[in-house]
Amino acid sequence: MTRIFLALFTGTVFLLSSCGGSTSKSNTDTAKTKPKDTVATVAEKYDRKFNDYARFISGQPALNGSIFKSYDSNEQVKKQVTAFNARWADMEKNRLGLMRSWAKDELYPKVDENLNTFYPFSGPDFLHVYQFYPNSKKYLFLANEMVGDVPEFDKMSKQQVLQYLSSIESALNDIFRRSYFITSYMGSQIPRVKGVIPIFLVFLSRTGHEILNVEHIKLDADGKAVSGKSSSGVSGVRFTFRPEGKPNDIRTLEYINADISNEGTDGKGGLKAHPELVKFIESFGRANSFVKAASYLMHYGTFTTIKDLTMAKSASLLQDDTGIPYRLLKDKFKPFMYGKYTVPISNFSKSGHYQPDLAKLYATDSASVKALPFSLGYHWLDKNQNYMLFVAK
Repeated sequence: MTRIFLALFTGTVFLLSSCGGSTSKSNTDTAKTKPKDTVATVAEKYDRKFNDYARFISGQPALNGSIFKSYDSNEQVKKQVTAFNARWADMEKNRLGLMRSWAKDELYPKVDENLNTFYPFSGPDFLHVYQFYPNSKKYLFLANEMVGDVPEFDKMSKQQVLQYLSSIESALNDIFRRSYFITSYMGSQIPRVKGVIPIFLVFLSRTGHEILNVEHIKLDADGKAVSGKSSSGVSGVRFTFRPEGKPNDIRTLEYINADISNEGTDGKGGLKAHPELVKFIESFGRANSFVKAASYLMHYGTFTTIKDLTMAKSASLLQDDTGIPYRLLKDKFKPFMYGKYTVPISNFSKSGHYQPDLAKLYATDSASVKALPFSLGYHWLDKNQNYMLFVAK
């Protein structure tokens, strides 16, 4: 296995242990206890393989009856799991735990933490949004990374299985190091694990969930999600899962693979060409929305539709400055500011995304600007990270 993969299994991120607020135990604690075989309580319409697969690729012990039971004693896998748990514990201490504590003190007193969660420009980042909103029954993610498939481990040789684990690490490298995916890298990394589905499985499992079902979906003309794939329309994947030990707490996460610009930027048509996607987003209802490391796309006139949809459905919006410009939010939302606002990182500093009005607010209203105990986003190196909570008036 590569040194990189050991780093992954030394500590993964983009969606964490059983951290997640009030709904699950910490992953560190989970790793120290004998796993309970909860599969026996799963309804017949679900397939336990999804949970078995997720536990394996996220470095967790196999449950009784799993095809991966023999791998628990494999020396190579044991070393990888030990390294994974050590790295995860470090991430839990220095990022995830701080995020949950902040959410308890600053987020939940101001928002309804039980609302569903809307996450445009998400990639497969269930890891971080779950730290803020662990009580949502439904999550809607929108991004342009390919959906892919569940790995077919039952058709792989042992060597292929171990090689697949290495590919998982490669796909997660940036999220673990920087806390976000670099879009330009995703094209070369994600295909090695056949899309975002395996990444979601890792994050769902490591946040203390049992995966019940993974189902490809597509949108019909009325904007409703139905089973199946689409070669020309809008498609995605639906995960059905529940917190471990809570058999009746069934939840869903729907990831839609789409170009969400107005007109389309890579031949997929954009929102104008897919009114069914607009209907689907609108039908999701009021939600707590989250935006991070979004390349300032909603600053452009080419992304006004998704910007307007996000503002319309947000009971609250938690974002860094890469999201919707402050000037468009200030009249409709009450702002709460955290961290430091400075010029965008060098990749974007010359693109006109600096917001003088936001800088002035941070400077003149400094008494109300609170510290941000975690770094999450583009400023992972200099720690000059900002987050803003906008609560609808």
